[in-house]
Amino acid sequence: MTRAEVAEWEWATDALNTRGIDEDAFRLTVNGWKVVHQGDVVGVLFQGAGTRVHVEWYDPANADFFSAAWTRNLRHGAAQVVHARQQAGHGVPVDVAPEPVKAPQPVRPVWLEEGTQVRYHGSIEQLHGQEFRVHECARFDDCQHWDCNGYALVPIGDWRPIALHVGIGSVTALHPAAA
Repeated sequence: MTRAEVAEWEWATDALNTRGIDEDAFRLTVNGWKVVHQGDVVGVLFQGAGTRVHVEWYDPANADFFSAAWTRNLRHGAAQVVHARQQAGHGVPVDVAPEPVKAPQPVRPVWLEEGTQVRYHGSIEQLHGQEFRVHECARFDDCQHWDCNGYALVPIGDWRPIALHVGIGSVTALHPAAA
């Protein structure tokens, strides 16, 4: 709010001076904010010299402002405006239907280079969330399924696989493959 707009509210803002500061000096510290919804003022907030926030909400039925609360910060003040209007039967932003959240497009799994560091997010609970290096599953002698199209997970710093036949959709690359 402008200084002129705040000055119009001196009758309310003078009550914020709970420390006995000189009235004229205190008025210079008072700031005001409008709470606006769809271009209309639905409330106002006032704070002076670091005091609590005085909250007024606008009642369109009476075309007047009414005290809603004293609160600790501006965010709570805006919430008090919303609450007061709802209690009086007037809608504000929370009454608006939210936009539906669009799910991200499914990403087609990509075959990773040999030795890529990954995080496992598949169904083996003991390994879930851990980091490994991937190798083609068919490269190891103990893999009986030459056509499995999966990975062998190898712990970082080791050479023995800890899991075989891991699907390409069960891992997410973390870093480029080691050289």
